[in-house]
Amino acid sequence: MTGCIEFRDDDGGYLAWLAANRQGYVINIARSHNTSQARLHVASCRTIGNGTPMESSWTGPYVKVCAELRADVEQWAIETVGESIDPCGTCCPSGVGARSVATRPVESRREAQVMTSRYEIHGPTDSIPVVEAWADDYIRFERRPQWQEDLRNEIRARCSELNPSSEQVLHATFFGAKAFNADVENLVLYNIGSFKGAGRNGIRFEYGQGVPPARSDSAYPFFYRYALAQCSGTFNHWQPSRRLASFDWIDLGEFAGANKLAQVWLALSRGQVDLADQACSPDAPFAVKIELRPPVGREPVVGNLLKGVFDGVISAFQAHTDTSVLPDAAARIASLIPAEPAEIENHLLDQRRALLGVSTRLVSPCREGVKWDPVDHRCVAGELLVADPVGPYWAIRGRVVEVDR
Repeated sequence: MTGCIEFRDDDGGYLAWLAANRQGYVINIARSHNTSQARLHVASCRTIGNGTPMESSWTGPYVKVCAELRADVEQWAIETVGESIDPCGTCCPSGVGARSVATRPVESRREAQVMTSRYEIHGPTDSIPVVEAWADDYIRFERRPQWQEDLRNEIRARCSELNPSSEQVLHATFFGAKAFNADVENLVLYNIGSFKGAGRNGIRFEYGQGVPPARSDSAYPFFYRYALAQCSGTFNHWQPSRRLASFDWIDLGEFAGANKLAQVWLALSRGQVDLADQACSPDAPFAVKIELRPPVGREPVVGNLLKGVFDGVISAFQAHTDTSVLPDAAARIASLIPAEPAEIENHLLDQRRALLGVSTRLVSPCREGVKWDPVDHRCVAGELLVADPVGPYWAIRGRVVEVDR
């Protein structure tokens, strides 16, 4: 759960938050969460309640989504509305540049673009539905230099041209050195965008081996590849070695709002799962393969759901040991999902399903909510496929497997 607070019809609470968090960030957005007029502001911006006359309502037709950290409001935007929010032209939030998709002249639309040895990008073409980008560094989630902002926009623009058939998914691969605790899905997906069109049937991702040479023969330490692949396909760089857990369809209920991680965790903690006899070693890499069944009439944006679903699944196969924070954390979780604090504590402490290991603080209080800390950095490959709807509720099935090269 992010550290965001959304103020609706609460001018007093919003103005008090502004006064206490002058260095924070605010998304001003329509009540419906329509993004056409939405803007990202620093909390001190005069256009959103500082230095301007009192409006009839600051949190009426336009609500305010607030957080101390810019990363939190950006995460809220990706998970809730499926895209990043344009920065305010008055306050110009630090580290945020105006969104402008890198343009390509019509006559060279399919040609490589090289930006002062910073990156090189190719594709897609009509015959090869693949986008490939080499770079001097990986694209950050925040505080991106301008060349990374340009590359991120270019990847998003080119991937929007990928048009999968009903039998195809987006297969995304990240190559290059990765920090030990870095998450592959963040590096190749979350830091870039939601891939709403290209990933409409599902998304497969993995951590690649080595960095292929660039087409220009230049040397780059990082490489991104986005391709259309068959839904029935497999990972290219990892092989399953042992099944750790599997589960058939489990009901997720409404599966709405910002608490998807906790909802998935609770559903699996309550549900019937088939477990291996032995847990994996503490550093072993693993893969997660999930099918998500939406309600009839819903078309999920897979890129917006993947992180919450995967972190929820991974958390369901870990256990928590720090009892000092447990009552507070469980009470906070219970205020967000339909479960009693005692049940939540029991599930968190239960080590019988902890095939992915035991964590001192799998979950801990954070601001007004909680912070989950699953071992998703060891998840080197995964896929989230959309199944055909059959009823009014969300459901999930899948498996967790150890993998090796």
